[in-house]
Amino acid sequence: MGLICVKQKMKKVENTEKIIIKGARTHNLKNIDVEIPRNKMTVITGVSGSGKSSLAFDTIFAEGQRRYVESLSSYARQFLNQMPKPDVDEITGLSPAISIDQKSRSNNPRSTVATITEIYDYLRVMYARIGHPHCPLCGEEIKTLSYEEIINFILEKVSSSGENKRKGDTKITIFSPVVRGRKGEYYQLLYDLLGKGFAEVRLDGTMKKLREQITLSKHKKHNIEVLVDSFLSRELLGAGRLRLSEAIERALLESDSLVTVKIDNSPNAGQEFTMSAKFACKNDGFSFPEIEPRLFSFNSPYGACPECNGLGTKYFGGDEMCESCKGARLRREALNVFLYTSPKSDLGDFPLSPTWGKINILDISSLSIRDAYDFFKNIKLTPQEREISLSVVKEIEARLRFMLNVGLDYLELSRRANTLSGGEAQRIRLASQLGSRLVGALYVLDEPTIGLHQRDNDRLIATLRELRDLGNTILVVEHDEDTIFASDYIVDIGPQAGVHGGEVVASGYLE
Repeated sequence: MGLICVKQKMKKVENTEKIIIKGARTHNLKNIDVEIPRNKMTVITGVSGSGKSSLAFDTIFAEGQRRYVESLSSYARQFLNQMPKPDVDEITGLSPAISIDQKSRSNNPRSTVATITEIYDYLRVMYARIGHPHCPLCGEEIKTLSYEEIINFILEKVSSSGENKRKGDTKITIFSPVVRGRKGEYYQLLYDLLGKGFAEVRLDGTMKKLREQITLSKHKKHNIEVLVDSFLSRELLGAGRLRLSEAIERALLESDSLVTVKIDNSPNAGQEFTMSAKFACKNDGFSFPEIEPRLFSFNSPYGACPECNGLGTKYFGGDEMCESCKGARLRREALNVFLYTSPKSDLGDFPLSPTWGKINILDISSLSIRDAYDFFKNIKLTPQEREISLSVVKEIEARLRFMLNVGLDYLELSRRANTLSGGEAQRIRLASQLGSRLVGALYVLDEPTIGLHQRDNDRLIATLRELRDLGNTILVVEHDEDTIFASDYIVDIGPQAGVHGGEVVASGYLE
């Protein structure tokens, strides 16, 4: 009895080392049985129309994908396309399957080479963490303002404000911007502000008393600025400075480091500044929004150009360049955050920003994959910036190196996905999968060597082997002789096309 149990366990282990297909009849397949080793690179070859894709994609991949979807909850399945069961008696030893073919190309005008490979995601993190913001108005670098610098800035503006400065009747109003461009009803927030002793708010540009009934649409974006204090410039003498100081402190506290100052030297129009204890220009009061990864995303309302909504063109599907962003797709604040790198002369003849050592995210996105790789290999940052960005730069370099290895060095990172050829799109997705470092998956590829130079063909084969060595099963539909001889296992489908094919002519290890 014990011997029988041992034999059964040994048989079970053997089955997990193979994908076993029995009775496959999809399309022109003639009830075939095939065994494919797991964690190896297998090429399915044969004449065109013999049934290679019917076996690889319409049978093996389709069943692997269908089983994975079935393992999910009913709630998750409703958002996914349920694939029909292929015409096959039984398949065992399957892993979750990933298809990388030449048809699955993104037609989204927002997708680029950089976004597909996740390089752009890492760039956004890098700029948010070590980028240096500059004022779009005066060009000077913006640094965090100290508490005293904010007060001195206000005093300087008041002292130089218009014709009424001698009379001392310039009106100064201090607001705390507690909500900036966000949706919601904010009933509880307004109630809490009243409880804290505030009397008025400026709601979407209109003054409202907090004791009034205020009803906001939860579907619209709102700006809520609570009135902290207001006084005349003559009151700033002596104890008045202490009052200003307290008002600024209270405003910064309520709004998480933001304060809006309105200097009204009527009959002139007056001036208004929003300053930040985090990032605001000391020259003209231009305040940066919070510098976070979404600021650099043209797919997010927070970072996209407000005129073209991040498309770079005036109209959806059009080719007329947006006049506001000039095709950059980002709001001006995002384009005015720079990395400080080494001089251009140290990096070679790359098409970088003409400004010495100042590179924005658009400059990097405009580089080819070859130039971007060289840029990150030679980038010179401060010790602190290098430590902060170490893991991010490592991920970017790895993805760029993968694309170099599959012959895509000529593509620009900003190249739109809907302009790529089928082969280019397939190799980019392959590079993305290598970057994800998945193990235990089944990858199914459709003639990935089409259009490649022999040198790049060798690199692609090395990339497929690397994906296999991670612990994945690679299944390639291919005619290329080099790829066939580089595989571990071969399945030949034929002998001819159509009704004269669909049979296993030969299968086995290369040796």
